[in-house]
Parts: sequence; structure tokens; C-alpha cells
Amino acid sequence: MPALRDPFVPDALAERLRAKRRNIRPVEALAYEPAKPLFAELLDGRGHGTGQFVRLSQGMVERITRVVRGSE
Repeated sequence: MPALRDPFVPDALAERLRAKRRNIRPVEALAYEPAKPLFAELLDGRGHGTGQFVRLSQGMVERITRVVRGSE
């Protein structure tokens, strides 16, 4: 049975893709690990800690990091 040919992939590129060695990873490396939660202390109007903590989402941590670095 002849190999199916994709009309959108040129033959030269198809050959290079077939010849390229695959990056094989163990299954354990593919397991999802959630990010560690980050807790922040609430501050009062004077900037002093109140003793109350809130959990920040990963997205919030990334946004804060971008603002602090000045890349937003």
C-alpha cells in the first residue's frame, strides 16, 4: 500500500520530519504538577501586616511579577 501524501507538506519537508529523531520522555516527566500556592499578608492603611493571609492564584503572581519588573 503506498504512503498517503499530504498536499500541504512539501516532499522535502516531509522527509526531514520523518528523519528527525523524536524526543522520547518518560511518562513520569509528563505528569502535571500544580504550582505551589503563594500566600500574601494583607496590609493595613499604613502598610503594616494585619496577620491575615490570602492565597494568590498563579495568574495573579505572574501579573504582579510583570508589574514589578515593569514589563507590562
